[in-house]
Amino acid sequence: MKAIVEIAAFWILPLALLIEYQFWQSISWATPGFIFYVIAVPALAAYIIVATGAGWLKLWKFNLKYTVGKVPIQIGLVYSSVINFLLLIFAGLLSPPSSISLTVLTAMLIAISGAVLGSLYDVALVHYRFLEVYIRPFYKRENTIKIVAAYGPWFFGLMGLAAGLSVKFGEYLLIETNHAISLGMVIAVGTLIIYTPFLFHFLFIIEHKRHKAESRNKVGGGAAEITPTQSDRI
Repeated sequence: MKAIVEIAAFWILPLALLIEYQFWQSISWATPGFIFYVIAVPALAAYIIVATGAGWLKLWKFNLKYTVGKVPIQIGLVYSSVINFLLLIFAGLLSPPSSISLTVLTAMLIAISGAVLGSLYDVALVHYRFLEVYIRPFYKRENTIKIVAAYGPWFFGLMGLAAGLSVKFGEYLLIETNHAISLGMVIAVGTLIIYTPFLFHFLFIIEHKRHKAESRNKVGGGAAEITPTQSDRI
C-alpha cells in the first residue's frame, strides 16, 4: 500500500497536469498565455515555499530519494495539479469580466477546498512517513490526524486563498486588459502573491527562534544551538 500511495502522490498527480491542460484548452476564454500562467505560477510558488520551509528552515522533511536540496523534484507540479483541479471546477467564476465579489468568492472557495484536499493528501504522506512535520504533535507522538490537523487546514487554506487571488490577478492582466504586458513579469508578480503570506510566516518563525536563543543565552550564560527539534514549539 505504501508504494501505491507514493506512486499516486508523487508521480500520478503531476501527470494529471497533462489532462488539466487539455481541459484548459477547451475553455473558450483561456488564452495560451493564461494557461501557461495558471500552471506555472502555483508550481513555482510551491517550489519556493517548500525550499524555504523544508530546505532552509528545516521545519519539515520529506523521506524520499528523489529530492534536490531536500525538496522533492516534482512537488511543485503536485501542488499545481491540485490547484488546477480546483480552478477548473470553479472555472465559471474565473471567466471575465472580473469583479471584486467574484474574486473574493473564488479565492474563498479554493481556500476551503484546498484546505480539505491538501490535508487529506498530507494525512497519507504523514501516515506512511513520507513526510515529517516538526511541530508539537509530532514530538508528542500523536496520531496522524492530530499532526496534520495542527497545520494542514491553515497551510493549504492559505495557499488556496493566495492561489485564487493570484489567478484572478493573472486573468485580469493577461485576458481583460488591452495593454502589452510581459508574461514573465506577470508570472513573477503572481508567484510573489502566493509566496508573500508564507514569507511573513517564515520570518515570524526566524524571529521567534532568535528570541528563544537569546533567552537561553541569558538564562544559561552560553550559546544555544537551535535545531529543528527545538523549533517545533512554535
